[in-house]
Amino acid sequence: MIVEQNTPLVVCGIIGDETTLVVNKCLTGPFKNRYDLPTAPVTLRQTLSDSVTEIAANETGLTTAVESQLGTVQWLFPESARMLVSIFYLLEPVGGRLVTKRPAYTAALSAGAERVPLVQLNWANSSPLVLQAKRYLATGTFPIADQVIASYPIPETPQFLLN
Repeated sequence: MIVEQNTPLVVCGIIGDETTLVVNKCLTGPFKNRYDLPTAPVTLRQTLSDSVTEIAANETGLTTAVESQLGTVQWLFPESARMLVSIFYLLEPVGGRLVTKRPAYTAALSAGAERVPLVQLNWANSSPLVLQAKRYLATGTFPIADQVIASYPIPETPQFLLN
C-alpha cells in the first residue's frame, strides 16, 4: 500500500530567459523576506508536471507549459537541521498575466510576483533555489551537486519592494 509521506521533496518552476526571472516575494517559510521560485510539495494527488504548472499559475498568475525537467538538487541546512530536495522544471509562459500584488482576500504567502533582472538577484535577496535558476538561465548549465548551506539567516524585513 502506498501512503502519502511528509517529505521535503518539492517541484520548482523556472520562468525566465537570459536576462530576467519571474520570482515570488516570499512572506513565509525558510526563504521568508526573499525572492523565491514557484514551489510546491510533491504529493500523490498530482503528477510532478501538473504540480509545477499549477503552483506557477497560483503564485505568478502565468499559465505555463513544461519545456523540460532540468534536474534535482538536495539542499542541506545543518544550522537549522533542515533538508530540501528540489526538482527543477523550465516552464514556458503561454498565457495569463503576472500577479504583481496579492489580493487582500487571499492568504499572504507572498506579496505577489515580479520579473527581476538576473543581475539584481543575489545571496542577500534570493533563496538558493532562485540562485540555481539564475545560474541556469545565465549559463545554460544546471549543476546537480548537493548543496550544503552552512548559515542561512532569515532577514527581519523584506529584501524586495512591497506594492
